[in-house]
Amino acid sequence: MQLSFLVKTPVLPLFVALCAAPLACGDDKGGDTETSGVATQGTQATMASQTMGPTTDDTDAGTATEAGTDTAASDTAATDTAATETTVAPTTTMPPPTTTEDPTGAGSGQFCQEACAGDADCLIGGVDMGYTCQDNRCQNAASKCSADTQCNALFSGWVMDCAAQADCMMGYACVDIGDGVGKCAITPSDVIMCETLTMEEIMVDAIEGGMQLAVCAKTGAKCDNEVCIDPCEANTDCPAQGGHPVCNVDTGRCECGSDADCAATGLSQFSVCNNGVCGCGQDSDCAGTMYSDKCFEGACGCSTVDVCANPNVFDGTMKACEGF
Repeated sequence: MQLSFLVKTPVLPLFVALCAAPLACGDDKGGDTETSGVATQGTQATMASQTMGPTTDDTDAGTATEAGTDTAASDTAATDTAATETTVAPTTTMPPPTTTEDPTGAGSGQFCQEACAGDADCLIGGVDMGYTCQDNRCQNAASKCSADTQCNALFSGWVMDCAAQADCMMGYACVDIGDGVGKCAITPSDVIMCETLTMEEIMVDAIEGGMQLAVCAKTGAKCDNEVCIDPCEANTDCPAQGGHPVCNVDTGRCECGSDADCAATGLSQFSVCNNGVCGCGQDSDCAGTMYSDKCFEGACGCSTVDVCANPNVFDGTMKACEGF
């Protein structure tokens, strides 16, 4: 089980009432409104209103002995001492965290999700954002990328499909993001300026009329193995609250190198650095959240659906506490 949130994710403008896209920057680095994570629009979209750390890769954990526990504590202390605040390519040699879960249950865990019965359940604020109900989860078929332009559109908040200008609401323009695919893009004005949205103003082909239009956009995003990422350039591009406070300049990914890096988040659910990802080390780390009470292999999850008090992202979904 791997829930990767290793780079910055898109943050759509708050003034758009329908915006609830997931939890992204090229030339737009340093915006205070950005958070860390991989851009996904599948099952993880149901957790957009949460602050959940990713899990570590599955490992075959054995029964811990007292001596093994002492060694793990010693390794953790040594790792903390080696923490640095400079921009580096972080590494970690820490063993998997000790949890109260059965160590032989690799890949186990339950997490707060949203269950759907039909496509109508997957509207966001009454608006069709491209999500359909697949395997009882609201998913977006366009979540996989094949070109960088798709990722720039995603991080820019261009999520609504259009075939003509009339399909977009006021303040948006229907533009061609490639291969004749139209998306509604935010247009700058005296009231809404691109700089305010931590974007830049660019010229893009309109979906109709053969003209170019000025729109607000993020640039520099990359399509990496069918996943959109917005490469970081410095630690300031990796907000601590996202659970990945250090920029690996070689890969452009936000990570952690030690427990000390994770301490900067100030969040108990991100207290331990597990293979480059901040997460939990024990059940008590997950207390006080709106979506968890147990630590599953470095990620805070739920024991029952009653734990899931976080707001729903989609209009018609029901809460569920299940494995991925």
